[in-house]
Amino acid sequence: MSSNGKRMSAPRNRDHGLQQNQEELIKFIWDSWNKVCQEYQKGNTQGSPTVAYHIESEPNPMLKDFVPFDLEAYWGKRLVQNISTHNA
Repeated sequence: MSSNGKRMSAPRNRDHGLQQNQEELIKFIWDSWNKVCQEYQKGNTQGSPTVAYHIESEPNPMLKDFVPFDLEAYWGKRLVQNISTHNA
């Protein structure tokens, strides 16, 4: 029970399902990336590439103002903001 007398229900099943979905997604990405790496290494040893990727020969004018999203900076700012909010 909480301090106001109401019973608190923990959404454990939902959290477990979400965690399981996240683990499945991470495993899929991990396995896929490892497969690409293995194919790339196999192509390097055999002399003919099995993995191909696209390289722009000329910059795309539509992307001249493109700024990549800095996920690491975002999470850092969010962490500092959460710490500041909880300590205030």
